[in-house]
Amino acid sequence: MIVATKFFTITCAPRKNILTILRSFRSSWRSCKRGIRTKGLRYLGLWLAFSLCSGLLLLRYDEQAVLSATQFGSGWFTAERLKFAARLIHEFGDFEFFIVGLSFTLFLLGKVFSNSYFPRIASCLFIAGAISGVGVQVVKFAVGRPRPPLVQQGKARASSFTGPNLSPKYRSYPSGHSTCVATACTVLVLALPRLMPLAVIVAMVAGASRVVYNYHFPTDVLSGLALGMAVGGMCSIHLIRLRRRLVRKGQWLTALRQNHSSTQELSAADHP
Repeated sequence: MIVATKFFTITCAPRKNILTILRSFRSSWRSCKRGIRTKGLRYLGLWLAFSLCSGLLLLRYDEQAVLSATQFGSGWFTAERLKFAARLIHEFGDFEFFIVGLSFTLFLLGKVFSNSYFPRIASCLFIAGAISGVGVQVVKFAVGRPRPPLVQQGKARASSFTGPNLSPKYRSYPSGHSTCVATACTVLVLALPRLMPLAVIVAMVAGASRVVYNYHFPTDVLSGLALGMAVGGMCSIHLIRLRRRLVRKGQWLTALRQNHSSTQELSAADHP
C-alpha cells in the first residue's frame, strides 16, 4: 500500500521529478567528465590492445565458430530454440530498451523507496550508455567489417575490413548489443558489487546470442564487451568512491530521503 501510494505520488508530480532527474544528470555528468579525463586514455588503450590481441589470435577461427554456433543443437536446446532466444535478446538488448529501460527503473526504484543513490546510478548508466552507443557506431563506420551472412554468401571474407562504409551489412565490428550490455553491467557492478555474478551471466548470454543469431563474429563480441567495460568503467569509477563514503557513514542503501540535507550529503561525498 505504501509503495503504491508513493508510485501514485511520483506519477502525479512530473515537474518535481524532471528537476530531480536534471540535477542528478548534471552531477553525474561532471563526475563522468572527470573520470574520462583521468582514466579515458588508459581504458581505451586497454580496449585497443585487447581487441588487437584477440583479433590476431581468433580471427582465423571466426567463420568456423559462427557456423558451429548457428548449427548447434542438443536435446532441448535445439538450433531453432536457441535462435528464437537470440532473436529476443536482439530485440530487447539495444540502447532504447536496455539502457533507457534500466535507467528509468532505477530512478523509479529510488523515488519509490526514497533512496538517493539509485537515481545517481540511473543517470550515470544513461550517460555511459549514450557515450558507448555513439562510440561503437563510429568504430563500426570506420572499420567496415562485413557481417557473417555476407561472408557465408561468398561476397566478402571474414578477415576483410573495407574502411568507412555506410552499409548496414558492413557494421559487424564491434558488436553494438554486446557493448551496450557490457556498459550497463559494468556500471551496475561498480555501483552494486553484489550483482557481479548476475552481470557476468547477462553479458555472456548477450554476447553468445549475437553469434548464434548469425549477426556477429566472436571477435566482434569480444571487442564489444571490452569497449563496453572500458566506457562503463571510466564513466562510473566515481561511484566506487561514493559507495565507500556512504558505507563509512553508515548510509549504504538506507532510506536516504530526497530532501536538501541528503542531497548535500551525496554531493559532498562525490566531490570531496
